[in-house]
Amino acid sequence: MSKTTSGRKKVFPRKSRINPFNDTRGQISLDFISGIVIFMVTFLFLFQTLTSLFVPFQSSSDEVKSMSDRVAITLAESTNGLANSPTDNNIISLKRAGELNYCMNTTTLYDDMREDLGLSSETTSYDLNVSLYNLDRSMYRDLSNNVVLNNGPVLPQNVNVAQTVRIVYVEQDDEFALLFVRVW
Repeated sequence: MSKTTSGRKKVFPRKSRINPFNDTRGQISLDFISGIVIFMVTFLFLFQTLTSLFVPFQSSSDEVKSMSDRVAITLAESTNGLANSPTDNNIISLKRAGELNYCMNTTTLYDDMREDLGLSSETTSYDLNVSLYNLDRSMYRDLSNNVVLNNGPVLPQNVNVAQTVRIVYVEQDDEFALLFVRVW
């Protein structure tokens, strides 16, 4: 510093910082962007890792539900199922329901029926339970008081079971009924 003739020190104004690389605070735009990028990469890595940890615990309920819906549609609307006519959807025949009940009670016919419905192949195998109920949820019975349709394996306890319920019209009795289709 230089002294003036009066003996006081000259104070020069501070030079403004034009060069941002001389800043000692560490807050330049490059530091900020690199910090954000490191944070985002770490967050995405953790998110991807944590979600993949729970994959073995996810169920295949969507797949089973779609199979149940497809079987219910086939049984209620197709002549390969319970319908008398391909144009009369959801109008079922008691005779066909009795035949289905018999097929589900015989092991070889049950396996053939599962294959026809697409529930059994070389890689997958689903079980099927089909029941016909009155609208008050009691078993549907014919004039001889016999259960018309309630067959298939017993429902398991610790497995995802998909259930589809269709309202159908029983032509011979002139009544509505509930067709329950369960797949697991």
